[in-house]
Amino acid sequence: MTGPALPPTMTSSWTYPPASPGLWFNTTDASQDGGVLAGGTFQFDTTANFGFYVLNQAGQVLQSDVWENAYEGVFWVKLNAGGTIAAGGGWLTSTYTGQLRAISVTDGSVLLTQLTGSRVNQIAMSTDGTILAAGCGATYSGSGQQIYLYTLKNNAYQALTGLSSSDNSVQSLAMSADGKWLVAGFYPNGSAPALILFQVTSTGLVQSQTWSIPSSGSMAEPAEADVRGFVKEHFAALASRNLVAESSSGGAYVKSVAMSADGTRFAAAISGTNGIYYFDRDTFIQSGAANWQYVQAGISTSSCVGMSSDGTFVVGLSNSSAPLVGYAYRVNDAGTSGTLAWSMGVEYWPNPSNHILGGEDNLVSFGTGEPKKGGGLTPGHFYVLDAKNGAGLGSFDTSAMNWPFQLSGDGGFAIGGSDDGYLYGFGARGNWDNAI
Repeated sequence: MTGPALPPTMTSSWTYPPASPGLWFNTTDASQDGGVLAGGTFQFDTTANFGFYVLNQAGQVLQSDVWENAYEGVFWVKLNAGGTIAAGGGWLTSTYTGQLRAISVTDGSVLLTQLTGSRVNQIAMSTDGTILAAGCGATYSGSGQQIYLYTLKNNAYQALTGLSSSDNSVQSLAMSADGKWLVAGFYPNGSAPALILFQVTSTGLVQSQTWSIPSSGSMAEPAEADVRGFVKEHFAALASRNLVAESSSGGAYVKSVAMSADGTRFAAAISGTNGIYYFDRDTFIQSGAANWQYVQAGISTSSCVGMSSDGTFVVGLSNSSAPLVGYAYRVNDAGTSGTLAWSMGVEYWPNPSNHILGGEDNLVSFGTGEPKKGGGLTPGHFYVLDAKNGAGLGSFDTSAMNWPFQLSGDGGFAIGGSDDGYLYGFGARGNWDNAI
């Protein structure tokens, strides 16, 4: 099948490292002005010197946090808006110990080291970096939490009360800009909720409301669609090493959550053909229900959702039911329903990143790529789209699939990571500068 036509080709400003180490760059982030960038290395079933790296806009390393002889490495990185704090989380040992680290970008000092009971899957942070949360998978060691929460005091992160639960594994986190609200999406076991909204207080998380995916019409995700998420890593990969006896429930689960800047709106992308659910916070606290659901026609599963700062629209990324094709699409909030503004077919499956909206919500960015059923990987692309109409503003080819492609908040710079072992930096000028 011939894939969709690609937008104009972008030109990268630089690549890092000078010689590829062969490790995947699984995660990236950018500060508000794009002056500080971060990327983390990760690879399945591999022991190596993984880490996360903080770079400037010229591709020069400002700081690095190397995890020597770590297992699988850094799954997620996060910067605060000002680019003064960098955090990374992932897996440290093959016996289920994860790690969360945070450093000062200014001097490299360590602000936090936390061992976790499983892999750190995502990190959320308030705009100023004073509140930090990390979500973990199932705790196989019998100790640890599913959500770790911290406040920054006297140049160190101090623990607040998080969430401990044997029934849930955190897939995704989103936080309001002021750090006062947190929404968590889960891969639930049994009857445990798939989504929980928390208020963040001076002592820790206070649960406000929970939500379970409606069972009526709910569809599970195809096994091959979970490119690098919970099912593949925490069930199939672990069971294949005979370390634990686990089995997937096979049900639908939350793959991605997003929240408006003021925390009054949030959204969740659900696996399978369940699409996107949109929530108004006050309505949700009162009723426990979503405002609306939107299902893009022709999808096999949804991988990511992004939300505008004011909560008036969401952008979804989904796999197509057709081979080697995905969708990016915008849905506007109409109160009790969502209205499709545009939909664009893209080549290969689109994969999630820290945020898929940048440039003051005028731009959409993501990477694509997927495993082949016969083994190996497709090539990948980075995409930049116009958030207003879905027009393709730029694309960039890589030899292996891509996971993260992160625009700065102001849209002036972007950083992408690839399974080819490189970070790629892109400036707006000469690429998408006319759109911002």
